[in-house]
Amino acid sequence: MAEEKLDSTLEKVLAYVDSPFKLIAIIVMGLVAFAGYFVWQNQTVLIGAYQESKKMPTIYEERVDDAASVLFKQTDARFVAIFKVNPILGTRILHRLYTKDGRSKEMEGLDVGLFTANVANNNDVVKLMAGETPCSSYLRPQSELGIWYISQGVSFTCRISVPPDRSRFIGQITAGWAEQPENMEHVVSMLEIAATMLVKRGN
Repeated sequence: MAEEKLDSTLEKVLAYVDSPFKLIAIIVMGLVAFAGYFVWQNQTVLIGAYQESKKMPTIYEERVDDAASVLFKQTDARFVAIFKVNPILGTRILHRLYTKDGRSKEMEGLDVGLFTANVANNNDVVKLMAGETPCSSYLRPQSELGIWYISQGVSFTCRISVPPDRSRFIGQITAGWAEQPENMEHVVSMLEIAATMLVKRGN
């Protein structure tokens, strides 16, 4: 009996579809109905995901200049770059770029990507996700932005994630020096402080 009803309904639908427009309309209605059903069935999960996303930290815009200033004063860095990171989308967008002379806007907004074809970059990203602070010689550019780094007379860089731990990865600070600083413990400590300054918790 159920099969007969199904066949009858299918016949009626096929009889109705006598033009491409009607076929498209049926497909669209079907997709809308499925989307509505999916949302209804999973509303608890979706609401929970939304509430959780509100708890995610964000870059504390009001402290960006202060964080860069700390690194210039305390570590004598030649440049400080601050990125916004989205590990899910694989983006790493340059948010602010500073030299000792002030903010440099020429490359802000550039997405250098998270994982790229550059092995050295990818190794550093894995370390950042693990809560480490990778520091090393920087003699070859790892991206378009890396060309700018080297143009500033930099041969040594450090990176740290924002926040400076493995729980979240919503941003990154990269700082560069003409040569490796003598007191690396102090440099790493200042990077951790700057990265912490940039964290704004959700409500």
